[in-house]
Amino acid sequence: MDFSQKKTTSHIPFIDYVPAELKISSSNGWQIVFYARKPGCKKLQRVRRRVKAINGYSNRKKYAKRICNNIDEKLQLGWSPFIDGSGKDEYLPLVDILTKFLEQTVRKCNDGSLRPDTLRSYKSYIRVFTKYLKERNKSELFVAEFTKPLVIEFLDDIYYVKKRSAGTSNNYLTFLNQVSIFMVERGLLPDNPIASISQRSISKKKRENIPSDTLDEIFKFHRFKLPGYYTLMLTIYNCFIRRTEMTKLKVKHIDLERDVIFISRDISKNRKDSFVTITKRLKIALKDHLKNSNDEDYLFSNNNYKPGEESLTPKKISDEWIRTKKSLKFKNTYQFYSLKDTGITNMFHLNIPTIKIRDQARHHDIRITETYTPRLTESDSTIKNLDF
Repeated sequence: MDFSQKKTTSHIPFIDYVPAELKISSSNGWQIVFYARKPGCKKLQRVRRRVKAINGYSNRKKYAKRICNNIDEKLQLGWSPFIDGSGKDEYLPLVDILTKFLEQTVRKCNDGSLRPDTLRSYKSYIRVFTKYLKERNKSELFVAEFTKPLVIEFLDDIYYVKKRSAGTSNNYLTFLNQVSIFMVERGLLPDNPIASISQRSISKKKRENIPSDTLDEIFKFHRFKLPGYYTLMLTIYNCFIRRTEMTKLKVKHIDLERDVIFISRDISKNRKDSFVTITKRLKIALKDHLKNSNDEDYLFSNNNYKPGEESLTPKKISDEWIRTKKSLKFKNTYQFYSLKDTGITNMFHLNIPTIKIRDQARHHDIRITETYTPRLTESDSTIKNLDF
């Protein structure tokens, strides 16, 4: 008796699948067939996938072979179409779906349901992601190959190789989650494969409020050197308007009789119409700034920040701040948005009611406003003299 043969036969491994194979027939056309185990069934169940038509016999055969290889890889890792599911079009090219996602984003932007800034960001994210795929010879990936390991590898490249910030890495992750949800909703994927990826921890912003003497020095530096930028800084310090919103404001949005600036939903980050109050000091600067301007002029244009027809880019505002910092040699922690932070904090020092500061800053929740409340650094005389 051949004991070795008996031992081998008694230890046949448990078979869960039969590899994918291309079948071509006149009746059924081009199909990929494989077998997998269905829960509760002893026999393997046949699964078929249609191979979409592609110009050229060899091209279609190459395409089918790639699908077979991908199915086999998933089967080897324990995937089951009966448990984990699959998308109806999961073997469409991933780059085509990214293009379709962008086309629908353009439509939403044209309808007003998405901001142009969002569309601009999405275009940038897709450009960087597709460039990454091309550099690694992955431009032909299927939707089915949009996986958690792929995205983690991409995010690591953004953070560790390109040395972008944790916030930037998180922005890419948020965007790719949007793309993934888009594919799930259209039946391209059975579920979101990257939903469990955690965002990177972000350190506290290295941004400080600007002391009064430094603030006066900054304003004085530009008041005569670049008066348009002086007025822009003063507007942010007094009205807490965001940088991108500033580039879209027009002269017609300024009402010096009512002492308000109208920020329409078209340019506002929170997509709401709102008004902010013009202070006395800012009103003086704006009166001089608006001389010889037209209602349709941008309040701060590309012409040295004067009112004009050519819009200003947010980056130019930041670059001007960097040049100012180099000229005056103040601390790196005094960043551009320190103007806004300092303005809000100084209103608290003036005992302005929190609710009024919230409205001026256009915060949706008063708790956001309260984060700017000045922190105690020495004993408070009012509390110290209390006698319970």
